[in-house]
Amino acid sequence: MRIKPDEVVAGFPAREIREVLRQSVDCLSARHAMKILGIKTEQGIQLLARLEKGGFLEKNPALPNSDDEQSWKRTVKGGALANALFSTPVSRQSAEKRMREFLDRVQQVNCSSRFLYRVRKVVVFGSFLSDAPFVGDLDLAVDLCPKEKDSRKHSELIRARANEAASCGRRFRIYVEALRFAEQEVIMFLKARSRILQLTRCDDGVLTITESRVIYESPEQDRAVPMNPVPKERVRRLRKSDADCLF
Repeated sequence: MRIKPDEVVAGFPAREIREVLRQSVDCLSARHAMKILGIKTEQGIQLLARLEKGGFLEKNPALPNSDDEQSWKRTVKGGALANALFSTPVSRQSAEKRMREFLDRVQQVNCSSRFLYRVRKVVVFGSFLSDAPFVGDLDLAVDLCPKEKDSRKHSELIRARANEAASCGRRFRIYVEALRFAEQEVIMFLKARSRILQLTRCDDGVLTITESRVIYESPEQDRAVPMNPVPKERVRRLRKSDADCLF
């Protein structure tokens, strides 16, 4: 999502509203809005009410016998604004060229043994679907599937790929980051450092509130897996003797 630098949302500059929405996903209060925007508490309450009416926020349920102030949480629409970019629109011709290049990279991912995931589906949404000669950016949602159908073998391959990357100088701050490397490697390759490509997941909710169109679907019908999975079991801390091997 891209917004114009001079755009106004709920009576405030869009850039300031974006900052408010970035501060909290699940618990945003009038007090937070007051501190961020330098406004009075009453104005903060009115602002959050307008953002709720605009579909950017929804109220958190009040706890029984609680004196805590009312709080709001971001909706999918609010999350889109929180991640919005301020930049110059690109021509449709340029966006179409980037789309072709992106789909070429999808084929490379699916055909190359370098990657442990393949792209199952790509969905386009946002301004690209309009007839306008200029578009804000190229919004794409993707689903990934493991190429290895055996889950145990797939897990072994993920660990091996992370170890390989670590041996080449890649640093992982936490264990989960290493587990996600094979998946993120695909996403980074698909994005190719393009400033107009905005990638998200097909299951993050944005497709439920906007028009979209499937532009690629793999002939194989494997079930898509959630991106950025969280391990179900706690992972032991690495000993010093494990320094050269993540797993």
